[in-house]
Amino acid sequence: MLRSPEIELLAKGILAGDRMSLSQGITLLESTLETDQETSERLLSSLLPKTDTALRVAVTGAPGVGKSTFIEALGMHLVESGNKVAVLTIDPSSPRTGGSILGDKTRMPRLAKHPDSFIRPSPSGTITGGLAHATRSAILLCDAAGYNPILIETVGTGQGEYAARQTVDVVLLLVLAHAGDELQGIKRGILETADLIAVSKADGPLREKAALTAKTYRRALALSPNRSAIPKVMISSALENTGIVDIWDAIKEFEHTARKNGQLDRRRHEQIKSAIFEAAKELFLTRFSKSKDLQHELQQLQKQVIQGECTVNEAAHILLRDL
Repeated sequence: MLRSPEIELLAKGILAGDRMSLSQGITLLESTLETDQETSERLLSSLLPKTDTALRVAVTGAPGVGKSTFIEALGMHLVESGNKVAVLTIDPSSPRTGGSILGDKTRMPRLAKHPDSFIRPSPSGTITGGLAHATRSAILLCDAAGYNPILIETVGTGQGEYAARQTVDVVLLLVLAHAGDELQGIKRGILETADLIAVSKADGPLREKAALTAKTYRRALALSPNRSAIPKVMISSALENTGIVDIWDAIKEFEHTARKNGQLDRRRHEQIKSAIFEAAKELFLTRFSKSKDLQHELQQLQKQVIQGECTVNEAAHILLRDL
């Protein structure tokens, strides 16, 4: 465990924009060791006054939609325009071994080499929904280090849109211009969570198909009863570097409007409430897993359910009461 002077030194390095210090800080956040978790909380507490300024953008979509390629194109535009860009990428973990490839830097070679960028791949672990358990805290560290905007690439499991909305200011959904993909435009989950939609890989023979797909999405969104504002649907090609600037302009326009009408503050407040609940749930599960008495009681309740003496819900209520 780091001592107070070491935590202070690490915090100073992060505030100075030192990438090594930032990487070390995020590693602490991702650690499951109890001593490291205590240290990371102290680090976060010391940095909180220097956060909450950077724009947080999630880039989500199904696997193969081109998220990494798009993020590199967008990131290069941003750093060449004078911005410091952080990219947090989430790699799916193996359910068998828990391992991840963490190869996103290799998919963003130009951006990874730029001095004004910071790319950090993280394993999703056991967390479902497209994000890692430490993503929210890692965003705060990148914010404190002076990176703005912060781009988050989700796993792309199909649940990433909702999870991302609980973490970021803008959710950009990438879709493909392929046969059948237009049907995604009528899925309520996407309609309710995406702030912007971009048809990616709109180049070569797919350019015309992309335009038709975009029209289909616009029609579907116009019929959505649960949207106060209809998301823009755009077209982009990271390969040809087209549409990237327009999409960034749309993101900034969305941010400006959200700040002006209070939507951004309301969303962040809701995210804090959600984060508190998730943290409490994790603490509950940790406490449960470490209690030998509760583990023994769980085994007894399991037998009772098997023997038909009580239902699963009744057993759960008993366990919760005893905890």
